[in-house]
Amino acid sequence: MQGGQSAARRTRRRPPSGTVRTVTLDRDEVRGDRLLKNEQVFRDYNNRRVAFEHDADAIGELVPFVCECGDPECIEGMEMTVADFTAAHSAPNRFTVKPGHLFPEGERLVESHDRFWLVEKPGVGAGA
Repeated sequence: MQGGQSAARRTRRRPPSGTVRTVTLDRDEVRGDRLLKNEQVFRDYNNRRVAFEHDADAIGELVPFVCECGDPECIEGMEMTVADFTAAHSAPNRFTVKPGHLFPEGERLVESHDRFWLVEKPGVGAGA
């Protein structure tokens, strides 16, 4: 020990060779978390779009938005008015998706319109 300083030495124990560590994952929970994350990313994008399109709200013009479904490969567009978008997102657990982009294992259809569907994720931010 140099200069009177004590040094704590840490050793790591490695599992014996051939030992496999297992992590238990609830696949449905992981899938649900991924779906919610994907939906939230596109919802955040659409919220920025609403801020940009504030003038369109006055005339009820259709504005392009991105589908907020949980499919990470989906980047399809849909159109609605700013008022439709704002009303649809009155609760944090509601998302707008293209018709047919419903994940019934974790969502329920709240409203269907020609250009978009409103889905709800029960138990996700519901009282917020």
